[in-house]
Amino acid sequence: MLVKTEQETAYETGVQPTVVECHGLTKVFRRPFASLDKAVCALRDVSLSVCQGQIVGLIGPNGAGKSTLLNLIAGLILPTQGRLTICGHPARSVAARRYLGYMPEHPVFPGLYTARAVLRYHAALLGFSARDVARQVDASIQRLHMQEFADRPASDFSQGMKQRLALATAMMSDPQLLLLDEPSNGLDPIGIIELRDLLQQSRDAGASVVISSHRLGELEKLTSDYIFMHRGRIVQFGDELTASQAGQLRVGVVSNGESLARAAIPASKVLSARDTELMIAIGEPDEVPDVVRDLVAAGAKITSVLLQRENIEEVFLRLCDEGDNR
Repeated sequence: MLVKTEQETAYETGVQPTVVECHGLTKVFRRPFASLDKAVCALRDVSLSVCQGQIVGLIGPNGAGKSTLLNLIAGLILPTQGRLTICGHPARSVAARRYLGYMPEHPVFPGLYTARAVLRYHAALLGFSARDVARQVDASIQRLHMQEFADRPASDFSQGMKQRLALATAMMSDPQLLLLDEPSNGLDPIGIIELRDLLQQSRDAGASVVISSHRLGELEKLTSDYIFMHRGRIVQFGDELTASQAGQLRVGVVSNGESLARAAIPASKVLSARDTELMIAIGEPDEVPDVVRDLVAAGAKITSVLLQRENIEEVFLRLCDEGDNR
């Protein structure tokens, strides 16, 4: 698992280099002259590490603190407490910003600027030479398939066009860290597939990607590493998301399911038992042959075996429910 708590990172060796290090991040928003009871604590003591070459899904309900965390990593806001480094450099420093690209949830561009003009301006800000600016702009337009609207003013852009342009600016310098806040908003199915391919290519080239998204089905196609946030805290990390209900084994039998379950399966593992069907909790796939063997040894005549795992949407709903009950 490449998304680790601060303690795990401190005691493990031989892992890939970390790109993001957060230690005790807290962010409190308070209006000027407002009383303390009106303050909003958006993040509470968040500590985490993100390693090189990994796509990480940042998930949680609205108001969980996902965008606040991305804004802190991007250096757009200051933490109230805590420390944050990007590739070993303090966040907000010039050195840290050289390593990252950021795409906000609601990108805004000057209405009279064309996509090409926005990209030229951004390339100049990144320090490309005059000769390289034109080459880099053409490459970005090609990579994000913006040829049809590259010379149209931004005031005419659809949401999907704005998303493509925002992603192009974020990826222009081939950053080691990409921060994406709801990147698939407004994209059509083809655009979503192209986005997925681009992010996988970036990962394969060694970049780290942190994505905040409510499109959990799309995230599941990109990664199995998640940071789940709830009420400003990190609730679960990575593989632990599915630790409590990793899977359910549905076993069909000819008859006597209840007695077979009592004879062959620990009671804590039996989710349900009927005459012709058993539901058994499974932690890892390699447990399945042992369960089948034990049932056969107890006299079961098995008609079917199906391992069912929670998808990320089911995990999300379960963790939201658990978070509300904490």
